[in-house]
Amino acid sequence: MMAIMLEQLGLQPGHRVLEIGAGSGYNAGLMAHIVGDSGQVTTIDIDEDLVEGARNGLRAAGLDAVTVVCQDGGFGHPDHAPYDRIILTVAAWDIVPAWREQLKPGGRLLLPLEVGRSVQKSIAFDKTGDQLESASVKDCGSCP
Repeated sequence: MMAIMLEQLGLQPGHRVLEIGAGSGYNAGLMAHIVGDSGQVTTIDIDEDLVEGARNGLRAAGLDAVTVVCQDGGFGHPDHAPYDRIILTVAAWDIVPAWREQLKPGGRLLLPLEVGRSVQKSIAFDKTGDQLESASVKDCGSCP
């Protein structure tokens, strides 16, 4: 699922990325390699234990440039906005305004969206003006 979502995300060197759902930090590390030294990756999670584990894992991998923050992902992270890409690695039932507001024009929001009882779709939305337009839809079901 990670590979599918990273493909949908369409990362490029220099992109500024916000990841909501830090987990182990592995996905943030992959994204940091793709965006390179000219890019920036910020990953956030509401669980302090996960945040500390992600920090330690990223540090051990020599990826000190990834910013790891403990906070509610529903607010995004305005301190480093605007972002070229925002990715949720946790399930969502709706798109909150903060994500759209913190996304650059032409940016992409990717999230596993609950679309029915026990049904998830990994949907990439591109920001066009004030609107989000679906760019890619894939089946998924691995994001709790």
